[in-house]
Amino acid sequence: MTVSRPGDIFQPGDLLNNTYRIEAILGRGGTSEVYRARSEISGRVMAVKALRSELSGNDDYLALMTREEDIRELQHDAIVRYFDTQRTDSGTVYLVMDHVDGPALDRRMREGGMAADDLLVVARRVAEGLRVAHARNIVHRDLSPDNIILRDGRPDRAVIIDFGIAKDANPGAQTIVGNEFAGKYAYAAPEQLDGRSDARTDLYALGALLLATFRGRAPDVGANPLEVITRKAQPLDTAGVPEPLKTLIDRLAAPDPADRLADANAVLALLAGAAPASDATVIAPAPRAAGPLRPASASLPPRPATASASAPRKPDTAKAAAAQPVTERRERGGLLAVLAVVVLLAAGAGAWFSGLLGPRLPLADPFTLTVARGTDGALTAEGHAPSQPVLDALAERAAAGGGAAQLTLARGAIADTWGRDVLRVIDTVAPLPEWRVAVTGNAVAV
Repeated sequence: MTVSRPGDIFQPGDLLNNTYRIEAILGRGGTSEVYRARSEISGRVMAVKALRSELSGNDDYLALMTREEDIRELQHDAIVRYFDTQRTDSGTVYLVMDHVDGPALDRRMREGGMAADDLLVVARRVAEGLRVAHARNIVHRDLSPDNIILRDGRPDRAVIIDFGIAKDANPGAQTIVGNEFAGKYAYAAPEQLDGRSDARTDLYALGALLLATFRGRAPDVGANPLEVITRKAQPLDTAGVPEPLKTLIDRLAAPDPADRLADANAVLALLAGAAPASDATVIAPAPRAAGPLRPASASLPPRPATASASAPRKPDTAKAAAAQPVTERRERGGLLAVLAVVVLLAAGAGAWFSGLLGPRLPLADPFTLTVARGTDGALTAEGHAPSQPVLDALAERAAAGGGAAQLTLARGAIADTWGRDVLRVIDTVAPLPEWRVAVTGNAVAV
């Protein structure tokens, strides 16, 4: 149990709206605190989420709180029940909801993980809740182990909470709230990085959280934005996960939404061992199982041959972008356009660049390079290159992009993988209609 502090929004014994008596604090977040309270009228135990005082007058955060309250129309045992949003005399806004007594999956994850059979039960339960939410065009967008609670510790009583995405400042939570992206990096679908989400976004997160809870650790998405983009384009590593959980996760968390299970109904059909006829192109038919879930030794239907679940596919970002309308590619540029400086390499300069090997090149301090595609669509490159192969590669890309390169061979305080990594960054952003890559030493800003 979390211990109360003098600076908490509410204290044990406080009475809200002459009805809810605060008993204890359950948790603290970046924007809110959650309390256990008891109705003095009915005696029912409730949960109260209180928005921090400095945010209670912020329209954006009030909208998030209101959005959560709107979920009260969803009635399913796998979805937390919301009741009402109220305001105290001092201005604090709080949300009253059902109290779900039990551990969240993130606790099970910290304890070393959960058995595959139990996670299949959780998957079925969560999919049932998502089916109800998605039928009302409500997408959670932030499914993660801490948002799935096992009521009374039972996998078959799992409950989805926190539909408001109203957390942002918990160290390590890595949740971004805004128009472009909402969700935790480790569990967010690749398309969320571009500000897009639909029901299949929740299915990806379900697959990722099942894998994390099984392994006892979150998927590794890298340490900087470039690594996040690269790894999100790759399938999750499900090596060693027993069947049928492995196939389920592979089918849920395919990087391309078109390769995922179509909807929550398809998830439930897959778990039951039979695919609906309407989804025949997405799910291969399988023999009907004797019960709703098959034993761990059984196998779920394999993915179609065109989308192998076991062999990771290297995404062809250039082809994918070329097949999209320009307007869509501009929307996809949202994340790349606002990347902060990314440290590419921690290593120091290699032997070639220090002049110990190969010809002695002039020293460039700072060692800089700017490559850009302007509004006219032409690609230009200007600055330094550490070797002739790198210079030639940059010049070829500029020529292919209808522009020109003005480059000088030089040495500098850069790592020996500088050329390879810089070219990788350029190739990553190349499909976008307008961009600029500025390199200084071992750092690049996009």
